[in-house]
Amino acid sequence: GGSHQQARALIDAGYLGTIHGGTCHVMSQGMEHWHPNPDFFFRPGGGPILDLGPYYITNLVQMIGPVSAVTAMTGAASDTRTITNGPRNGDRIPVLTPTTIHAVLEFANGALVTLGASWDVCAHRHKEIELYGTEGSIYVPDPNFFGGDVHTVDREQNTTSHGCEDHPFGTANITDGGGNPQANYRCAGLADMAIAIQQDRPHRCSAALARHVIEVMTGILHAGETHAWVTMKRVCERPEFLSADEAGAMLVDQPA
Repeated sequence: GGSHQQARALIDAGYLGTIHGGTCHVMSQGMEHWHPNPDFFFRPGGGPILDLGPYYITNLVQMIGPVSAVTAMTGAASDTRTITNGPRNGDRIPVLTPTTIHAVLEFANGALVTLGASWDVCAHRHKEIELYGTEGSIYVPDPNFFGGDVHTVDREQNTTSHGCEDHPFGTANITDGGGNPQANYRCAGLADMAIAIQQDRPHRCSAALARHVIEVMTGILHAGETHAWVTMKRVCERPEFLSADEAGAMLVDQPA
């Protein structure tokens, strides 16, 4: 998204020094409160890591680089869930996969990032992504969407807000369920692939990146089962920065 490319630009420019750590959180009460058939979310292959982890971990990789090893502890607050909406309101479903995961990711550059993912949390005040550098900290908006301001704090505790309105993928193009403007460009990776084929260059959302993120996520779940460190066997290159001009080239006018 535009905000995440803004964060990437600040990191690449050395604005924060060397990134050495961070935290990442995606936590809620779960899916049974809004999805009419949430069974699959709570079966193997579901859970907060495999459902939401791709947004967060892929964003971490594009900002910091590949992950070298992971460890984790996992659990579930309950072995059943009650659907509270739709025609199955009141049905109880089994929980067959971890719904709370606390992981530590070691990146190839040495950075250590704590990742908390849970569907057992009523409320929290964690930021989606915080990264800590030798010269400052950066707060990055929700990677499930594309917009929002990036905030940085330097050594003197000065806070700066970095808007992403100048990046095409940071510009609101829809309204959410509450009527609030939101940036949402979920075909961007496909558009980049098409242009990359025309230009005979690697595309950013590559198979190597996808394989790496999948290995990180499954490694986290395996570490939770075994209480072990899991070393990554596959690595990937950090995707190229996506400039405003490159993003703009992907957009076409909607038909009248």
